[in-house]
Amino acid sequence: MIPREPLQEKVFRVLALDGGGARGLFIASFLTTIEELLHVRIADQFDLIVGTSSGGMIGLALAFGLPARRILDLVLERGASIFAHPRRFGMLVRPKYGNAALRRMLQDIFGERALNDVLTPVCLTSYELTNSYPRIWKDDHAAEARCNGDEPAWAVALASSAAPIYFPGARVLDDDSHVDGGLFANNPALIGLTEAASYFHQPLDRVRILSVGTGERAERIPHDRAVRMGVWEWKTLLYEHMLIAQARVAHEIARRLLRPGQYERINVPLERPYAIDDFEAARALVEPGAQAARTRLFDLQRRFLFGPATIGRARKAAVDAERRPDRGGARHRLGI
Repeated sequence: MIPREPLQEKVFRVLALDGGGARGLFIASFLTTIEELLHVRIADQFDLIVGTSSGGMIGLALAFGLPARRILDLVLERGASIFAHPRRFGMLVRPKYGNAALRRMLQDIFGERALNDVLTPVCLTSYELTNSYPRIWKDDHAAEARCNGDEPAWAVALASSAAPIYFPGARVLDDDSHVDGGLFANNPALIGLTEAASYFHQPLDRVRILSVGTGERAERIPHDRAVRMGVWEWKTLLYEHMLIAQARVAHEIARRLLRPGQYERINVPLERPYAIDDFEAARALVEPGAQAARTRLFDLQRRFLFGPATIGRARKAAVDAERRPDRGGARHRLGI
């Protein structure tokens, strides 16, 4: 039997899922293995799920109650089509890929459901281009937050996944345009920590964050090469280094703000850099994801997976009850 820690019922648990394009297979495999070994639904074990890009798509699907196995199988089945038919020379003036296959997959997953229909509270990131501002999309789980979660879930997931260079910007509302939230929060652990403290009013000593990456290794650049690099060489290297730098900063801040045992980062070093659109290479992350779950299972169960989380869902239900007479009214636009 897993020993219980004192006052576990007062712990606020956050699941934070990184962006990483096709490398999201690591996250999906990791969570699938946990669900199947423990016979639990992962979303039931957390009060809040936060995600960016592929991590946002996976997290949102979990929040609607989908099994992680279903998500993993769907990505393995359709991933190749999402990254098919790259533009080569056309990349100079257009994104590398269209988003029709990605859009169809997200519409098949979420249908016509709105963001507020989730069972577990969520936050997804994107970067809004028309106002040059980070956007945190969320369901209506905080009384003081001016957001009703009426947006189509598939459209929010598409906006969070619209990686610059690779995919076109995505529109959620009539007059906006969004790209991947990895521009400011590829590792969204700090988004989860801020949401827990500011909107769920949780003391820091009650917050626990399980942060899951998508594998990490940027191309190493010696100085004699760096001094000669121009736009052509930097076009994708800059994006990859930016994502890794942001994720590492978020990791270091989170582990310094929280005591040992409150924050856990699951990631895997890559034997070589994987581009976020290298789907065939990303398939190799399925087994490392499963292995990470198997080797860390006891500790994760003790600290994060010890029973259903209730604080987040109770707050969401309370806010929904308060606002129910106002449903169908004007949609509020601010999400931060």
